[in-house]
Amino acid sequence: MVDQILNFIKNKYFIGTVAAVVVVYAALSFNQYLSEEQNKKDFKKFISVNERLANTELSAESLLSNSDLNFNEVGYEIIVKTVLAKKAIDEGNLTLGATLFEDAYSKTKESNMNLQTKNIVLEQFRENIVRIYMEIDDYENGAKFLEMGNNRDASFYELAGDFYKYFGENELANENYDLAISADTDDTQKNLINLKRPR
Repeated sequence: MVDQILNFIKNKYFIGTVAAVVVVYAALSFNQYLSEEQNKKDFKKFISVNERLANTELSAESLLSNSDLNFNEVGYEIIVKTVLAKKAIDEGNLTLGATLFEDAYSKTKESNMNLQTKNIVLEQFRENIVRIYMEIDDYENGAKFLEMGNNRDASFYELAGDFYKYFGENELANENYDLAISADTDDTQKNLINLKRPR
């Protein structure tokens, strides 16, 4: 029995399999090490950019043009662009705010974030972007952004109704409000939507 085990261990297939397992393990360990090192670099970069964002003397536009906002970890990039968008809006630069929110929206859409979390974040970005387009009276870009929306739920249709009502497109507004009401909404929400309808 011991001889059979020794022969098996000496077998070239066994030795090749063990060698392959060792090589794969070493490669995975090295890959994990590189990933952790990259994450550390991204975190340090995130802290540095965040400190610059807190500087009230620097405008959002100058921060955007003088900062590297590309991270390997998409989460950092989304956070930084969202904070920068908020700063731009606070400064009255709504167009830059919309652009940054749209970029954060795209990055979130492409990310491997948990689906439920992703949908919540995308809904917030969508609301911000459309409301900004309403604020700056940019019907064309707002309508284009709504058209590319693929998560069409009650809140999407309500937002689209608000958008079209704002621009005097009452027929489109009512169509979207009807779709919002026909989606899964409670009676209170239905009443609120009906109050928004243009007459």
